Amino acid sequence: MTLPSVLDPFFALARAQPDRPAVVDNGVTVSYGRLAGWAEAVAELVATRAPGPRPPVGIMVHHSVRDIAAVLGVLAAGRAFVPVAEGPEGHPDEALRALRCEELVATADSGRLPAVPRVLRPNWSRPRPLSRQAGEPVRAEDPAYVLFTSGSTGAPKAAAVPHGALHAVLPHLIERYGAGPATVALNFHRADGDTCLEEILPTLLSGGLVILDEEAETDLDRVLTDHEVTLVNLPVDYWHIYNGHLLETGRKLPDRVETVVVGGEGVRPDMLERWDRLGAGHVRLLNTYGSTETALVTHTAVLAGPDTAGPFPEGVPIGRPLPSVRQAVVPRTDTPDGPGELWVAGPQLATGYLDDPERTAACFTEADLGDGPARWYRTGDLVHEATDGSLVFHGRLDHQVKIRSHRVDLLDVEEALGRLPGVTAVAAAPHAKGEHTVLVAFVVLGADTTAAADTDGNAEASATADELRERLRSVLPEHCVPDRIIAVPALAHTRTGKVDRTATRERYL
Repeated sequence: MTLPSVLDPFFALARAQPDRPAVVDNGVTVSYGRLAGWAEAVAELVATRAPGPRPPVGIMVHHSVRDIAAVLGVLAAGRAFVPVAEGPEGHPDEALRALRCEELVATADSGRLPAVPRVLRPNWSRPRPLSRQAGEPVRAEDPAYVLFTSGSTGAPKAAAVPHGALHAVLPHLIERYGAGPATVALNFHRADGDTCLEEILPTLLSGGLVILDEEAETDLDRVLTDHEVTLVNLPVDYWHIYNGHLLETGRKLPDRVETVVVGGEGVRPDMLERWDRLGAGHVRLLNTYGSTETALVTHTAVLAGPDTAGPFPEGVPIGRPLPSVRQAVVPRTDTPDGPGELWVAGPQLATGYLDDPERTAACFTEADLGDGPARWYRTGDLVHEATDGSLVFHGRLDHQVKIRSHRVDLLDVEEALGRLPGVTAVAAAPHAKGEHTVLVAFVVLGADTTAAADTDGNAEASATADELRERLRSVLPEHCVPDRIIAVPALAHTRTGKVDRTATRERYL
């Protein structure tokens, strides 16, 4: 099936209102006309290649407006992009070599670039009139982008997401996010993850303004206030810590914020309780659920704000499926009456993992689950369907460990720890102790907690950790109480903002 370019509304806006601000990049405003001109220049550089199956076009990303223009340009050409960022020496080269990339769009004037046959250098300094009426038509199955999964659940895999998936999801995200001409959206996430597409595409397709600010992570208050941001999308752990910062300093969420989107991990009840204490009842808190393999977002739930249905007696929901998504909760053979694994089907699915048929076959399967045969993605996430039809998250299959012959879900331990006074962030992980597996937990303590985080055995920190263990014994079975609780200055995160339990354990043990 042939589809028009998903970017056609963007180019129509650029032609109708070329001087309308599209992006503010660290104080520099770029109009819709200029951004579209840059995208057109990129599209011309990649569109002249030979027809037929082609490898993705690499984009060297630096979290700038040029990244956005490069993404738009490759998509407008009907091609697929793969973003690469500076990392360990040789890593970008390996990634592009594995995908057999022949082209790379350079988005900076200097700096080392991965070795590829052709480096594409658009003229970023010269404004050019827009001649393109629309993007190139595409087939629904043609790849739009290739992203390496975060690696939080195993080795990173290169998932190819088709253009048809973007067509399926973006109209719903525009509606769910309330994106429109008055939207001012913060581009918090770098372009080497798919969450940035949630921030950029719904905004630019509906006439809004995208904000880039290099201090967004370190001074979010100022950035939201100075730019009058209305829509912000944050990783769950960062959002939770930011809420704690606001409470500790007695500050409120900036007035112009209308919608806060969170995702990447499940929202625990203690996190929602902290949000409620902010007194931000006028702000819509929207949870999103999805994965790299399912094109951005498959489920949403409004957790707080005007006309919210909460509280949630059956657990904080991850949401209901978008209209383009089919879902099934598949019971586990060992615990058929407990939470089941979520399977997802529909046009939003990735085509699979590039050059990895075994992993593709393991995660993507053809099955008839009652509504006719379909191609399903097995998420590995455990959920149950609440009485109101929303799904409640119960962790991952690979987040369950055996402790003293008992099955323990790490999320249950983290939720109990997160409710204790003074704990602002927590990660639990299994750890080998002799011939046995034990639990260890890492906590970030609030500024008002008497013990400072210390990885060298500070006596006060150890005393506080012992107190936390004693408090846990009153709410958890003994096998769920960590063998050790260690106060640390910060948790480790993946590049997409998820808590990395393994990296946290390796950093502090």
